[in-house]
Amino acid sequence: MRFKAFVFFAAASIVCSACKEEPPVRSLERPSLRAKQPVLKVRKSAEELIYGDTLTLEAAPEDTALKLSEIRVSLASTPGRVLARSAEGSVALPTTLTGGGEVKLRIDADFTDGQKSMRYQNVRVVASDAPLRWRFETVRTYPHDKSAFTQGLLFHKGFLYEGTGNLGESRIRKVDLATGEAVMERDNRPDIFGEGITIFDGKLYQLTYKNGQGFIYNLEDFEKIDDFVYNTYTGEGWGLTHNDTALIASDGSAYLHYFDPATMTETRRVRVFDHRGNVTRLNELEYRDGLIYANIYGSFDIVAIDGETGRTVHRYNARDVLKREDRTAGMDVLNGIAVNPLNGNLLITGKYWKKLYEVRPVPSSDL
Repeated sequence: MRFKAFVFFAAASIVCSACKEEPPVRSLERPSLRAKQPVLKVRKSAEELIYGDTLTLEAAPEDTALKLSEIRVSLASTPGRVLARSAEGSVALPTTLTGGGEVKLRIDADFTDGQKSMRYQNVRVVASDAPLRWRFETVRTYPHDKSAFTQGLLFHKGFLYEGTGNLGESRIRKVDLATGEAVMERDNRPDIFGEGITIFDGKLYQLTYKNGQGFIYNLEDFEKIDDFVYNTYTGEGWGLTHNDTALIASDGSAYLHYFDPATMTETRRVRVFDHRGNVTRLNELEYRDGLIYANIYGSFDIVAIDGETGRTVHRYNARDVLKREDRTAGMDVLNGIAVNPLNGNLLITGKYWKKLYEVRPVPSSDL
């Protein structure tokens, strides 16, 4: 292919050398300007609402000679999914449909003369109450491989399963909880930055950080069965867990993404919020009894989220768990949540931590 290109350019240069040199002629064709949309005025009943309240939107053209035939309201992130519509220009929109947090709405308008218009509106939807605050009491400690850059953690049938990250260090591991030793492990390719893991229907699923690619492994021997692609709000993969029917992923934003395990198509997207608005930097995930536990990246905080609504119902602080004598120079942030199925306690650790802690929540007086 490169040889053919050389012959073509050589022949072209011979022909051009025999021609009179003239400046190149460049034709510029300006694209036609997009027709200006009629101005749509939108009024909303409130800038901030409590989750469960109803938002009222009223839309009207600035040009009073125009008449509306319909308006449609959707989330800006999913414009094809209409939440409400009206021929009169006024809609009542329950916040149970918009979800909580920082909501961006898209309002599309059709006019009787065939023209169209569109506007965006922002509204904040908050929880009526702050999440309950807790701290952790350490029940027991276990050894943890301090060379493991922990990204995913779970407990399954008597063993701890761990996914690690960093280029050249990423792997999946089956670990003896009592000793911290790996009884089976598999390395990722050097160009893969491993992220969250979960076990669903007898298979282990693993996300990657920026590759947009995930892997499915046989749980018995870690042989790779398949891989898959996925898309998230940030384009990244962070944490992974599951409920009875869906895989649930985080991407560092306030969103949780629900995927069909058979096709890895996204079936729903839930925005996580509290009494202040969005809860962001959601990282490693664990699901239990309708609640999704997520650590807040870069902090000692863990939140428990209602998996249906996205409302944060509990907030735990693990700062007191890490004792001074357990700190090492190379350790990184808290990351890793698993549930001990025998008693419901949480197992938590971090990137390059030398200990894993079994903890239970106790009420906190922190505001």
